[in-house]
Amino acid sequence: MSGFPCLVDAVDYFNSQEYEAIIGLGDVECPQYLENFYGILGEMESVFVMKYLKSTGRLIDSSTFERLFNLGLKVFMTHFPPKGYGTGTIGGFTVGKDMPIPKGEKVLILHGHSDYPSVVKKDEITVISVGSVLKGFYVELLPDTLEFSFKRVAMR
Repeated sequence: MSGFPCLVDAVDYFNSQEYEAIIGLGDVECPQYLENFYGILGEMESVFVMKYLKSTGRLIDSSTFERLFNLGLKVFMTHFPPKGYGTGTIGGFTVGKDMPIPKGEKVLILHGHSDYPSVVKKDEITVISVGSVLKGFYVELLPDTLEFSFKRVAMR
């Protein structure tokens, strides 16, 4: 998830889903209310969110990620979309950031910082934008099979 506003309906919805883990890809305003939440930071979180995630061991770094997933490919979680894939759209503008992506290997990149969900596959690289919960979008990913589906949540 990304772009998660601190709204009671949204918190209740995600907690009712009983996910093994909820992964935030930045801009999550109140992770302390989400059960089984782990995340990275975007540009919208407060210092409180950063301190909360660090102090509870829920800020995703490479060691946290290894505990959450054991996959046979390289998986990158980033707030900003990679440049050149067209998966990051905010306010009608396509955004992207230069980042090193290994060539010749199977790679999965999950990112936030986009209003809408999308997927692009180029060679062995799959880029998934999870969209914004504020716009009603998120992605459900099954880590054992890497199957994913775009989901909707009604925001009031």
